[in-house]
Amino acid sequence: MKTTIAIACGGTGGHIHPAMAVADKLREQGHELVLILSGTRIAEAKTAETWDGPLLKSGARPIRKSLNPVEPLANILAFFRCRRFLKKHRPALLFATGGYTCFPPVLAARWLNIPVVFHEANSLAGSAIRFCSKHFRIAAVATSFEDTATQLPSVKAVFTGLPLRTSVLTALARARNVTRPATRFTLLVTGGSQGAHGMNCLIAPVLAALAKADASVRLIHQCGINDCEWLTALYADAAPGAEITVTPFIDDMGKAYGEADLVIARAGAATCFEIARCAVPTIFIPLPTAADDHQRKNAEALVRCGGAVCLDQRSTSPEQFADVLRTLYSDASLRQQMRASFASLPQTDAAQAVADLLLEIAQSGK
Repeated sequence: MKTTIAIACGGTGGHIHPAMAVADKLREQGHELVLILSGTRIAEAKTAETWDGPLLKSGARPIRKSLNPVEPLANILAFFRCRRFLKKHRPALLFATGGYTCFPPVLAARWLNIPVVFHEANSLAGSAIRFCSKHFRIAAVATSFEDTATQLPSVKAVFTGLPLRTSVLTALARARNVTRPATRFTLLVTGGSQGAHGMNCLIAPVLAALAKADASVRLIHQCGINDCEWLTALYADAAPGAEITVTPFIDDMGKAYGEADLVIARAGAATCFEIARCAVPTIFIPLPTAADDHQRKNAEALVRCGGAVCLDQRSTSPEQFADVLRTLYSDASLRQQMRASFASLPQTDAAQAVADLLLEIAQSGK
């Protein structure tokens, strides 16, 4: 039976990409989809351009303690736009992935008695999902991490994992089976699409020294647009002739993970799940300003399984980072053990699991 489902996401890729992975699964099964974005963030532009179907840009803004009257007014207007949009398309369910963009559509859906299901990408449930789960009647919350359920006592929590698009899963599966040359040590640094300035400042001099000391070291440093110029200059000055690539963005992360003997990364949920799929040893340096320290919580699951270590950016000195890096760089058997430890983690088709949950609730009308 064909079902119409509304999807509310936006703000950041961490909220958009899981929603689009689930949308792919629902479309494959012939269901109708309508999409609500805030329409105020650059991260949403590509999704809006490529979306095939009804689309609303609600105009939702972050909800902050502010004297600026524009933000609450924008969200009030966003609520009425969402209510009108949902009344027009009459979805059987609203699927939301958290963040400020979800408040107006969730409120509108509950006003119209439309069931709502959330997906929480991070180990620590975000404030939007915690608030909505407590104050609205939410049908369920799908979680990426098993521990998240304990933070949501007032709602049905279903562990699904993090939805990744089929194209990403294919690339990651390919990466897991790559044979890396024993004569080269490839080190991949990734701070996500926005880069990671604090992490870059901590690690770059140490990485330059390693690349200068060992000609077999190859460094790929994805740093975000703002840090490209100074990092390129630093590496050129400190390690002339070394095989170092500095880039603001990497299109094929599967290929990059596949080539890496070791990764240094932030600990966003998507990064953690991609690394687990590729089974690549990792040094996590979580974003210290992440809400409720959720990146550290994300990294802990991979640290517990033995595939990663986690360092605190604020308390780790360059010398301490160098000691950790030296241990992993110099011990191939340790890295192999770390790769093997990822086998203990579940490898589920999270996008299909979430899609199945949505359809179950939509078709039950609860």
